[in-house]
Order: sequence, then C-alpha cells, then structure tokens
Amino acid sequence: MSKHKKQHFIPSSYLKAWCDPECPQKMTPYVWMFSFDGIDVKRKAPENIFYETDMYTIKGAKGERNLILEHGLQQLETKFARIRRTKLRKRIELTIEEQTFVCAFVSAAQSRTKANREHWKKNWERPFKMMEDMMEWAKTATPEEKRRAASISPLSSRKNDKSLDCSQVKELYENPLQKMLPVMISNLTPRLMKLSLAILCTNSIPGFITSDSPCVWYDPEAYKRPPFYRAPALMDTTLEITLPVSPKQTILISHSDCSGYIDVHNGVVDELNRRTRFHADEYFIVNRNLKNDFWFDPGEEPDDSWEKIQKETDTEHQI
Repeated sequence: MSKHKKQHFIPSSYLKAWCDPECPQKMTPYVWMFSFDGIDVKRKAPENIFYETDMYTIKGAKGERNLILEHGLQQLETKFARIRRTKLRKRIELTIEEQTFVCAFVSAAQSRTKANREHWKKNWERPFKMMEDMMEWAKTATPEEKRRAASISPLSSRKNDKSLDCSQVKELYENPLQKMLPVMISNLTPRLMKLSLAILCTNSIPGFITSDSPCVWYDPEAYKRPPFYRAPALMDTTLEITLPVSPKQTILISHSDCSGYIDVHNGVVDELNRRTRFHADEYFIVNRNLKNDFWFDPGEEPDDSWEKIQKETDTEHQI
C-alpha cells in the first residue's frame, strides 16, 4: 500500500501529447512548462510535474490508505488516452459510450485540480471556523445562554434535518477532493452529455496549449451582466467549455449545434490559447519553446459591457 503515493492532478498520459516533437532521441521526452506570466520556462518530463503525494488517497482512522479514487481516475485516464489515440486523432465518430467517457474525463479535468481543491477549501473554511468557534463558546456558556442560542437557531431542530455536523464540515474543509470529487464527476458527466460536443482541429504551430487547470468554462456574453452574475454556469446558453486534447485538437462542449470535427483558423486557436493561459493556476504547457504575446493580452472592454452601460445610464440621470 506504499505504492501510488505520487498522484497527478493533471495526468501524465494526457500531457504526453505535448512532448516536444524535436526532442533528441536519447533524451526523456519533455514538455515546455511556462510560468503563468510567461517569464520562466523549463523543460520537464510529464511524469515529473503536476502531482502531489496522496492527493486523492482516502485516509482511514488508523492511517490505512484507500486508493479507490486514485485507481478510478487512472482507469478513466487510460480509457480517454485510448479514445484519443484510436478515434479523436483519426477523426472517427465517437460511440455514445466513448462520448460518455470523454465527458467524464472533461468533468474530472474540471474537478480534480489543485486549484479546484483550494477553491473548495476556501468555501468550507468559513463554516468550519464558525462551528469551531461555536463549540468553544459552548464549553463555557451557561445553560441560559445555550437555551437562548437554541431559540434563535430553529433550523437545527427541524425533523429530518440534513445539516452537517462539525466533523463532517471539517472533512469537507480538510479533504474536499476525497469527499466531493466522485459526486462532482457523476453529477456533471450526464449534464455534459446533453450538450453538443465538437472537436476543434488545427495544424498550426505550436497549436493548442494546455495548463495545470486545462478545462475552461467561459461565457463570451458574461461581460454584459453585473459582476455578481458572471460566474459561468451550465444554464448559460452561450457557455463554452473547452479542454485541449493535444496541440492539434481541443474539445468544445456548448449549447450550440456545433458537433463533430471542425477545422479552425489560427485566430480561433489564438483566442482559445488565451483563455487557457488566463485560466491557468501557475503554469501553462506548450509543445515547443514558443509563446505568443496575444495569450497575455486581456483585450479591451467592449462598448456594450455592463460597466459602460451603467456609467452611461448614471450620466444620463445626472443630466
């Protein structure tokens, strides 16, 4: 059980598609790993990046290691690598079963990263700390103070209450992936299956890039909404979910009618690479020692953005 401690949050089998095609034969294949700002770059073998020790291991009360989650992810990675090699690369239509595995891989790519883990830890930190503070308070509170506190918390006394206790919230805070990853993948996969799936293709160099947070949810119409409502969601009809498959292909899942294999021009490749680079946590990956200034360009605020419309409205009211 001491095996499988090195657990990748970006599968090395997935990253191998970005190995430099000009790597000398006597060298271990490598990708080019750029820092988020593009300043630092180094050559790294896929198996030596984007991993942590026991990242998905479920620890028992006596320290035993349950690897069911890690093994499940490995099986999904193997199936996706086979589909990429035998179907996507050859532009062959996917069966429903194969499309399900692709959507499951996209769901996992969205949910399993270090960045997503830290996001969920932050979300659960506040309720956990509040519960801890309440438990500390209860140690010295008088019976009257406890009765008064209970009287203003009617939700906790409801029948069939499904609220979480402190130990459960602590688990979600300390081990969010172990507790939530299977649920996130199983819930998201069938929802993605209801959308259109297209494979965008290019022969440009360096082609599509990827990153340490490669699955991007982007709504090109979000800028028209108030900031509070801009977080991308499946209900948004203009949502675009992308996941680079290789330097030559990117998965696009959307509400549109786009499906099958679609050749795209360099402008589309650059735009998707910009999204991938901006969505990266710490690093982005290229199959050559190349970068494009466009990937770092945030662009200009559109004239019909919510902020500009709001500013014009406020100005009109003042007049």
